[in-house]
Amino acid sequence: MMKHILSLVLFLLFTLNLSAQGNRFTYEYQFRIDSTKTDSLKKEFMNLDIFPTKSYFYGQAQYASDSAMNHSIIQQRKSTPNSISYSSTTEEWNVSYLIEKSYPGFKTNWFTNIEQTNMVVEETLALKWNILPETQKIENYNCQKATVNFGGRIWEAWFSKDLPFTDGPYKFQGLPGLIVKLEDKTKSHQFLLKGNKKLKAEDHSWDYILSLQKEAKNEFQGVKVNPVQYKKLFLSYKNDPAKDIKLDLANPNNSMTVTTESGAKLTSNPEIIKYFEESMAKKYKSANNQLELNLHRK
Repeated sequence: MMKHILSLVLFLLFTLNLSAQGNRFTYEYQFRIDSTKTDSLKKEFMNLDIFPTKSYFYGQAQYASDSAMNHSIIQQRKSTPNSISYSSTTEEWNVSYLIEKSYPGFKTNWFTNIEQTNMVVEETLALKWNILPETQKIENYNCQKATVNFGGRIWEAWFSKDLPFTDGPYKFQGLPGLIVKLEDKTKSHQFLLKGNKKLKAEDHSWDYILSLQKEAKNEFQGVKVNPVQYKKLFLSYKNDPAKDIKLDLANPNNSMTVTTESGAKLTSNPEIIKYFEESMAKKYKSANNQLELNLHRK
């Protein structure tokens, strides 16, 4: 009898351990940064790691970059604790945010930044899906169509009950099956499920990055805001894109030298401010097709 009980306990522990390890779903994300240019299409692979109590959605390239950076900081702190240097391969990735959803209420933490300000945008979304009878097979999954209005866009989703997870890419969730394909009406933002697997102990998720950051004493210190506050801050930077540079240069103890793309060296404050005003304004003008339009436009 004791043998059977022990076997049952071991089986339950094994089952719980597997469920705690979670599932990884990999999406191909195609998006157009500039809505006025058809050649501004970018592509990046994203992970959605689903665990019993939460999920993480993040870019594979950023994960690799942050992992390498934090490992480097940890090793340097051990050998030369007072001298730390590192570089981040930011040119290899376009998606720099992390989205964490908690179950079952789907409280969402969007870890992002606007210029030099790191922030955590907190919200709980109740998406009003319109589930339609239309079905089709996508990536070998039996899928059903649904639509929703979110972020100032109309979205078309295809979800599959073959994958019993009420989650999906980005902040999307709440359907009776995992979202396999998702795109907005303009087709300038598209997610397509390309692979999935059971996570093993060696398959680190974003919680691994968080633990590395803690060990490296490089923890994400984000200002907690709601979507309304985020929008206000974004528009203030859009109207005055060089505001952080102006604040830095307003301190008489600070000095700065800027080398432009042409190789010219700028040392005077007025020149530096003018350069950043022009270059940052150009960046904000070209990066005009954010996924959530309602958070980035008046």
